[in-house]
Amino acid sequence: MSAKQLLAEIERGIKALQKAHALCLKGETAAPKAKTTAAKTAKVTKVPAKKAAKGGMSDEGRAKIAAAQQKRWTKIRRAKKKAAKSALAASGAK
Repeated sequence: MSAKQLLAEIERGIKALQKAHALCLKGETAAPKAKTTAAKTAKVTKVPAKKAAKGGMSDEGRAKIAAAQQKRWTKIRRAKKKAAKSALAASGAK
């Protein structure tokens, strides 16, 4: 692909993105809904937080488990290195 063709393709992409951006902006400003007096005076109810699917795990829980596992493996690797160094030092001291 030549440089001219590449630049032409980039220009087409930019124009498409600008068109999509303009459409998004147009959709946001289109007729904001006015609140009715009933909606203004209605009592606000608290919506309960979503529960995880049965047997599922939240992202936070998954992250905590991953961090704990990394900590465990780090501890194991350090112990192995320490054992290898002490074995090397013991065999060199003979």
